[in-house]
Order: sequence, then C-alpha cells, then structure tokens
Amino acid sequence: MDTSDIPRSVSISIYRSKEARPWSDLPSDLLTLIALRLTIIELLCFRRICKHWYAASLTASAQIESAPNQKPWLLLRGNGSKCLLYKESIGHYYLDIPEMSGATCIASYQGWLLLFKEGSIFFLCPFSSAKIALPHFPHSQLSDHVAAFSSPPTSPDCIVSVIGRSDAMNLELHLLHRGDKKWTKHTLMYHINHFKTITCATYHNGDFYYLDTGTGALAFNVKNKSGTRYQVVRAKKGGSWLGSERCLPFSPCRDYFEQNKMKKLLGLTENVSITTCGTLVELDDLNCFIRNESIQSSQKSEDCIKLRGIWIHPRFFQIPCDQRW
Repeated sequence: MDTSDIPRSVSISIYRSKEARPWSDLPSDLLTLIALRLTIIELLCFRRICKHWYAASLTASAQIESAPNQKPWLLLRGNGSKCLLYKESIGHYYLDIPEMSGATCIASYQGWLLLFKEGSIFFLCPFSSAKIALPHFPHSQLSDHVAAFSSPPTSPDCIVSVIGRSDAMNLELHLLHRGDKKWTKHTLMYHINHFKTITCATYHNGDFYYLDTGTGALAFNVKNKSGTRYQVVRAKKGGSWLGSERCLPFSPCRDYFEQNKMKKLLGLTENVSITTCGTLVELDDLNCFIRNESIQSSQKSEDCIKLRGIWIHPRFFQIPCDQRW
C-alpha cells in the first residue's frame, strides 16, 4: 500500500486500527487449522485464551502426539486431583483432574485411562475430561487386579478385560464387549505356584496377554474363550518367545521408570515410593509393552510418600454428552 499521499495523521490512524485488532477476531477456519496441529500442552493453553478459540478447537485431538516412535509421557499424582504431566523435552506441566481423585488406574492405552473408583469402572481422557461409564462391576474392591482394553472405548469393537486371583487355585477373568450391559465371568484354573501374581495385561489381535511377576504368560483368546499358559524365554536373535513355538507380538519392557532415571528427572527424594501403570507403545518400529512397576522407598514406611504414575500418550478426545457404552 502506497501511503505517500496520505496525511500522516490518517496513515497512523489506519495502522493503529490494524494493530488494535484483537486476536480473538481471527477467522474460525484459520484457528481450527492451527488447533489441529498443536501438541497436547499447546492445545490446553490454546483453549484457555477465549471462548472463540475454545470453540475453534472442538475438533482438535493432539493427533501429533500419536506419531510413531513417540515416547509416552508420565502422569504423576498422589491420591487427590492434582497431577503433574512430565516429558523430558517439555518439563513439568501441572493439571487439576477432579475425576482422578481417589481413583486407581488399571489400564492405559492410546490416550484413554481405565479407572476404578468406589466400586465403579469408567474410561477417562484426563486432558479433556471425556468420561464413559461402564456397567456395574461384580466386585466393590480390587486387589492385585490388572486390566487391558482392545481399542479406544469409542470403537464399536472395544473389549475390556479385568483379571485377578479369586483363590490360590483359580484366576477370575471378567470380559465386557462394547454395548454389553453385564460383565462375563470366566474361571481359569492356574495354581499360584504355576502362575504367579499377574502384574500387567495387554491385547493383540484377538488375544489378551497377562504377564506374571516371573516369566509366566497367559494368552486368553476372546473368540474361543480359552486360555493358554506359556513360559517367556529370550530368543537367540532378540525378541521374546512364548515357549519354543510362538513369538510374543510385543517386547516386554521391565523397569522402564528406573532405566530412564525418572526419580532424578522428577526431582523426587528417596522417601518416595511409586507404583506405575504401563502402556503399549511403538518405539523403534517395535511394539513395546511398558510393564507396571513398583518402586519402593528406601525410608521407613511411616516416612514414605506414596505416588502413582501412569504412562500415557497424551491425546485430547471429545465425545458427545450422550455417549454411552
């Protein structure tokens, strides 16, 4: 624009008018395109600017966080709603997630958490507060139970599995398919001397896999409703095998928290004990199953601070208000 023939006072008035235009007046289409390209932290900040920006982000999901070879983030908390989200390249980000208060995370996958609280089980996306309640669970308390789900709870083929030991002789497995009104119970006869305490679970291609504290693995086929126990051994050329015939579809990763020196990175003292809920991630073109961990404090129990960690790929899922299981 040639301003040589415009009086100075008019020229300045034009530029001031342009500079004074509020950011909230940016076109909605442009704001939506920006929101779709944001990471989870950027998206959370973006939504707090104003109502216009909030509305423009309704279709954003932090999809960039799900790219292959992305290490999971750690969501750390006590027993309340205050949480710390940590990634080494980002640092600390603090969140208040009321739905997490008093809840226990029993599974984490693709940005969704499966939580148990006061006798109820529900899915939660902790960053958007999207919540999907599940039918009443047969037990009011969980003890050494672990869980897994096959796909996001919004998928029509999602299946949820919760397993625990009912006694020294039997394992009790509960399954719930999307749309079911009631859990299905399966009893698996595996003595605790032959299959130790289950520490974690995951799913792959029709089978739920459960790993114990030792080298035991149990594969439960959903279609056939049958379980098969294996002994996990290390293959000569890398990878893990079930016995001598079947290869695990994932690589179990033990001590992920300690191997990454998370206590030091988080600035935690030696009087802190941590239990973590693992997840399945793709690292270096390999499905890596980060196992649940229990890191004990070196201090006396009365002086110990107990924290809970969840490995998660942060995503921002939004669902209709009338979304039902």
